Amino acid sequence: MTHGHALPRRVVKLGGSLLDVPGLAGRLRSWLARQEPAETLLIVGGGALADAIREADHHHGLPENVAHWLCIRAMAIQAELVRALLPEAVWLDSVAELAARPVGPRLAITDPWRFLREDEPRALGTRLPESWDVTSDSIAARLAEIVGAAELVLLKSALPSEKSIAELAAAGYVDRFFPQAAAGLECIRYVNFRDAHPPEVLGAATRDRGAESAERVG
Repeated sequence: MTHGHALPRRVVKLGGSLLDVPGLAGRLRSWLARQEPAETLLIVGGGALADAIREADHHHGLPENVAHWLCIRAMAIQAELVRALLPEAVWLDSVAELAARPVGPRLAITDPWRFLREDEPRALGTRLPESWDVTSDSIAARLAEIVGAAELVLLKSALPSEKSIAELAAAGYVDRFFPQAAAGLECIRYVNFRDAHPPEVLGAATRDRGAESAERVG
C-alpha cells in the first residue's frame, strides 16, 4: 500500500549487533540496490551500548523508564555511527519532514530520540511503553505504522524459526511488545544480515488476520 505516493515507503531496522560486520556499509548498499524501489527509513538498534545499560540495570536496578531512555540515547549514537558510514543517506530529524517532500528512492536514517520524544506521542495508535518490553524491533514497527510503510524489514544476526510473531517474541527473537506493535503491518521480512548472501524469511501478512507463521524465501 503506497497511500497515494509515487513510491512506497519501507522501514528497515538494522540490528545493533550487526555493526561489527566487516564492510557493513557496502553490504547495506548492495542489499538496498537489490530491493524494489522505495523510500527507505532506517532505524538502528542499540547493540553493545544498550547491552551495557542492561548490565548496569542488572547491577543497580535502574527505574525502567530511565533505562528505556538511556537505550534510546544508545540507539541515537549508533544511528550517528551509521550516518558516518553512509554519508549519502538523509538524516531524518522528524517524520513531519516526510510530508514536506515527495517520496523518492532515498535512504533516510531516522533519529530515534526525536521520533520517540516528538513524533510518536502525537501519532494515532497505541503508544510504546517505556520499558524493557520495547526494543528497536517495536520502535521500527511503530515507525512503519505511523508513516504507512508498505513493509517492515528486520535485519538481524539470524533467521527466525517458522513460528508466529507471538512465538518469536516468546523466544526472544523479537521483543515482547512486538506482536502488538506490528499487529497492523501488511508485510514483515526477517533477514539474516550476518550472512554474506543474506537469506530471509517473509512473515505472513498481519493486518486484520493476526500473527501467523512465516514463509522462507530466497
